[in-house]
Amino acid sequence: MRKTIGASEGSSIYLLGICAGSLLAVFSNLIFSRVGAGFDGMSAGDWVGYVVIQLGFIASVFIYAKVRRIDEFSLARIRKPHSVKQLFLTPVIAIATILVFLPLANLWTSFLGIIRYHGPSVTMPAYGNVGVYFLSLLVMAALPAFGEELLMRGNVFHGLSTRNVWFGILFSALFFSLMHANPLQTVHQFGLGVVLAIVMILSGSLWACVLVHFFNNFISITLTAYLPQVDMIYYSLGYCNWLVGAASVIVGLFILVLALYAMYRLSGKEDYKLVEGGIEYEGFTIYADSLPEKSNPVKDFFVFFGSLFTKNGWKRLTRALSSGNEVEYIGKAQPMFGVWLALGLVAAYWLYAFIARLI
Repeated sequence: MRKTIGASEGSSIYLLGICAGSLLAVFSNLIFSRVGAGFDGMSAGDWVGYVVIQLGFIASVFIYAKVRRIDEFSLARIRKPHSVKQLFLTPVIAIATILVFLPLANLWTSFLGIIRYHGPSVTMPAYGNVGVYFLSLLVMAALPAFGEELLMRGNVFHGLSTRNVWFGILFSALFFSLMHANPLQTVHQFGLGVVLAIVMILSGSLWACVLVHFFNNFISITLTAYLPQVDMIYYSLGYCNWLVGAASVIVGLFILVLALYAMYRLSGKEDYKLVEGGIEYEGFTIYADSLPEKSNPVKDFFVFFGSLFTKNGWKRLTRALSSGNEVEYIGKAQPMFGVWLALGLVAAYWLYAFIARLI
């Protein structure tokens, strides 16, 4: 069985998943709209729609893998991470991602308000009791975390990153943000998609991505259900919002880089490590009379953080991500028509949703 797919094949799985999930959601809405029932401020069709979309993603992936004789568990890296300790970093990464990208998303939302865009918010229940809260965590946090990660990071990112690692990271994030067809969420979803792709590389496991995605959804649902005052405090700051937002981005970025660097260190894939009589570098042991000092994680982090502002630092980062990605490199020679077709279709889908709420 195959353990890799190309960029166009990954894009085909993407379109198949979106079509399956959307059709199931349409059919469920048609069925339950006649019933007219609702639950805690949401129609039955909306509740079921959240579920069937994810089931469409999951079913599409596994059916395609079965037909095309793909080892889906190897392809999507459905396995334990390089180190179980990496999983303890997932809530920190989720919080830091929100700190970084939420102010940018609010800035984007403000711009949309200026041009008189009046898009819909995400459909949420009224949270009349704690049972609805836990049901929401299952339907709107846990299930989307697995379904969307299986589709996007498990398959789409794998295929796209066979061209090169940054192509996979950025375009899988773009596909991820556009497929929701909600312009209000586009900025945050793109940033989250970038982080999730990097988490996949560093952990080598889909489960780490699922946990980061779940905690992102969990925080959003919990704030909406029980801490709406947080939004009120933010908006009450008025003209000071930009100062709070800038501080949030700076602090959040530092925490995010620190958490991702810690995940990298825990992966055991540093450039070199000390061994008896020498150093081990890229699988080779180099013996020398004088050896570098034992690695200092704190010092190394600040050196790494500073290197992100240099060209050589980004080259080293690219090498580290490429070598840790565990994806067969195919390059630009592979067919890319499917990628551009998928991008064009999903961009048109997003643009339709945008224009429909603008006019």
